[in-house]
Amino acid sequence: MDHLTRSSPEPGPRRIVVAMSGGVDSSVAALLLREQGHDVIGVTLRLQKCHESGPTRSCCSADGIARARAVADRLAIRHYVVSCVREFDERVLRPAWNEYAAGRTPSPCFLCNERIKFGFLRNWARDAGASAVATGHYARVQRGADGAVSLLRAPDAAKDQSYFLAGLTRDQLAAALFPVGGMSKSDVRALARSAGLPCADAGESQDACLVAPGMTFAETLRLRFGAAEAPGPIVDRDGTTLGRHAGIHLYTVGQRTGLGIATGRPHWVAAIRREDAAVVVTDDERDLERSRIMAGGMSWLDEPPEGRSLRCEVQVRHGSPAVRARTEIAPGNETLIVTDRPVRAPAPGQAAVLYDGESVLGRGWIRQAA
Repeated sequence: MDHLTRSSPEPGPRRIVVAMSGGVDSSVAALLLREQGHDVIGVTLRLQKCHESGPTRSCCSADGIARARAVADRLAIRHYVVSCVREFDERVLRPAWNEYAAGRTPSPCFLCNERIKFGFLRNWARDAGASAVATGHYARVQRGADGAVSLLRAPDAAKDQSYFLAGLTRDQLAAALFPVGGMSKSDVRALARSAGLPCADAGESQDACLVAPGMTFAETLRLRFGAAEAPGPIVDRDGTTLGRHAGIHLYTVGQRTGLGIATGRPHWVAAIRREDAAVVVTDDERDLERSRIMAGGMSWLDEPPEGRSLRCEVQVRHGSPAVRARTEIAPGNETLIVTDRPVRAPAPGQAAVLYDGESVLGRGWIRQAA
């Protein structure tokens, strides 16, 4: 297995901080970097208070910390547990709740990557004398001879996580390493087993941290921030009331199950109206199709093409296929995305990620779709 050649970040040893969750991907990332001769420091970020931790598969649970420490011991590298409870609360969880309360569906993984792993942790790494932060993400960074960096999809399409990293700035990406990004999951596990890492057969970590047992992420956040229940009507396209709901935060555009109505036929959430707390449903799935998406808060890895259209592909959720599209840069960092064929249920609050083949061009937040 030529993992050292394929995963080598740059020539020459240096100090690198690895975000270690206790999972196999970040552990193998640390293994690869250590074998390449780098001075590796493992850091597990504590995202919740100690009394909230438990034997879950979230990224900072007690068992995750124990596995990360055991891996560090096995690799003979330093390991630290660094608290960023306040930062995670303010920069990820609170904004996520604000989106839910506004009738949108947030993307907390984007915020965690942009503001915590390559924000807070990168600053910590700098203070520790490290030049880069490495994670176990499945994505690739390409560095040109002129020093320019590009973010590419992982070869393993089923594991590709470039979508969740698309909001990183060029400066953040220049200090990012994804050592397992060019590998398959099976190869990563095989390498972990051959190295005797205690996490070789660990399960996948959960995407959302701090989810209370038996609750959705959205309801967990409502209780965390002390927001009152805000019930409202469930209506069809004609305005006929079909039922009641306990809060618009419990719904997302495209949702079919758990609607709380009994009509004898399937319905999907077509829209969420904050102004009257209404959840609008349809019994025709074709009503979910959209071909014009307005995205705001654009983050570009390359300078946007001022005054002209850009042909690219757009992906509106993780795991969905990218479709060909034309974009038009609008004032105020807004971008109109017109797809060649309709996409299903682009949800306000989610990310629209633009690609040129394997390369990420940028990320915007879906404002509205038609």
